Amino acid sequence: MSVRRTLHIAVILSAVLWAGSGGLAECQAQPDSVRAEILKEKGFSPDHSPRNALWRAAAVPGWGQLYNRQYLKLPFVFAGFGALGARVYQAHHRYKLFQRAHLYGIQERQVRNEERETNEYQRYEGQYQEVQDFVGADPESDQWRLKELRNQRDRFRRKRDLSILGVGVFYALTVLDAYVSAHLLTFDVGETLSVRVRPATSRPTVTPTTSGMEMKLRLRF
Repeated sequence: MSVRRTLHIAVILSAVLWAGSGGLAECQAQPDSVRAEILKEKGFSPDHSPRNALWRAAAVPGWGQLYNRQYLKLPFVFAGFGALGARVYQAHHRYKLFQRAHLYGIQERQVRNEERETNEYQRYEGQYQEVQDFVGADPESDQWRLKELRNQRDRFRRKRDLSILGVGVFYALTVLDAYVSAHLLTFDVGETLSVRVRPATSRPTVTPTTSGMEMKLRLRF
């Protein structure tokens, strides 16, 4: 799985969490007394707050969603962290493999050229032999082999670092999701608000007629 595909998965899972929170719905905050009554009607404690959801989500991934009783989001949270964590582990494992093989190869060439007496990284000979088929280098070309080992080492280090970044972004989004969801529990998103999107044609006085999309926001009192 490529790093780009991994980040795409993180974005998709984050979008699912955001959609479950109500997205960008227009809403109206309630006074404390009304808020407490709404929480009571929904079976929540009166002291249920976005701040508590925020700190729970920051402390333990998924705890904020559990606090908000949004149980359907938990599989997406755990799947996201599981996939990204596995990607970090795999990339780091390959990075260390090629790093050790590269260190062994450098000193082994120096030993053959009588530039040094012993190879201090002799313990990495197994890793060096393991990557030979992967590198596919000419056995007679030490310089080409070492260059390819270095390129692969840098490639997997970059993948590992990007995957770690993906974990951080996904973690931040799960915390944000728990915080926003806790807010939306007591916000008024009723039937008095409607949004309509439809094709429209504009007729300006100077430029030619143009077409596009029109959005209307309607409030009913």
